[in-house]
Amino acid sequence: MKGYLYDQISMMCFFYAQITVVLIVAQLAARTSGGNISTANLFYIILLVSVFLILHLYLRYLRYKDFYRIRKMKVEESVWLPDPPDKLTLMIKDHYTKQYEYFKEQNDKLAMAKKQESIFMQQWVHQMKTPLSVMQLTLEKDRSKLPNELHKNIEEEIDRLKHGLQLALYQSRFHQFERDFHVEKISIAPYLQEIIGELKSSFIRNQVYPKLEISENAYLYSDKKWLAFVLQQILTNAIKYAAKTKTAIMCSSTIEENTFTLSIKDQGVGIQAQDVNRVFEPFFTGENGRHFRESTGMGLYLAKEICDALGHEIFISSAKNNGTTVSIQFTNLTKM
Repeated sequence: MKGYLYDQISMMCFFYAQITVVLIVAQLAARTSGGNISTANLFYIILLVSVFLILHLYLRYLRYKDFYRIRKMKVEESVWLPDPPDKLTLMIKDHYTKQYEYFKEQNDKLAMAKKQESIFMQQWVHQMKTPLSVMQLTLEKDRSKLPNELHKNIEEEIDRLKHGLQLALYQSRFHQFERDFHVEKISIAPYLQEIIGELKSSFIRNQVYPKLEISENAYLYSDKKWLAFVLQQILTNAIKYAAKTKTAIMCSSTIEENTFTLSIKDQGVGIQAQDVNRVFEPFFTGENGRHFRESTGMGLYLAKEICDALGHEIFISSAKNNGTTVSIQFTNLTKM
């Protein structure tokens, strides 16, 4: 009702301005003829026309009230419009309906194109995994025939390809996250050991080693597959930036009240102070990206997006030449 009355202010002001002019002219005409309109009669006339004005406003409000209720509707419910009470609102509704149908059609086309792109990307990644596996098996088979340095370089490039393919695969799957999401209880120590085992050759090649300080009884609730990807990204970065330091990559945990915090700390090159707050931005590589050519700026970005979708919080702290610590907080350990 307030919105309706606000819209009618200009009309009411114009209406009373007209009445005032008419009454002034009538009073002047009466005095010219030697008569006079009493103040009581003037107020009576104003009261009478006000009653008719109020009646008009009320009847008009009944016709338009459904339109004024639209603003209280939720965004997802605002497709519906009431029956138009006049030609103007009918024209507006027709135009709105045509516009809605047009945007819906364009959105459906965009969704279909995105789906086809995702399907193509996933098929391509799976197709690329086969020749990579063949290359890796061949490399292991002919290990004795190759110089150690050459074998090491080829193995490193294969790992980079595998990491890039995995990143592309999870990025294409992420927009369908809710369809591929299963929460379960995870015993974190053996789970993390399994993930570290998959990166064993990378640890050895880069001369760093993992160290776990996590209770065997520690557990949390999350999605195993998506969380594994996040931890692989963090560990891969830790290995890359601490390479050749012959130091430990520390995996530790703390529990405070109902919050479990998993931290992964390396003793590598660290991150510039001005870059720390931007590491979760897409394609941001910062100062380190100029020195490590394989940096894409997508690993931590996707890790952050996945953690947000899982309901976990991810933090990073670092200083140049003083290592980096990435922490993930899991709240509500009994359920998600």
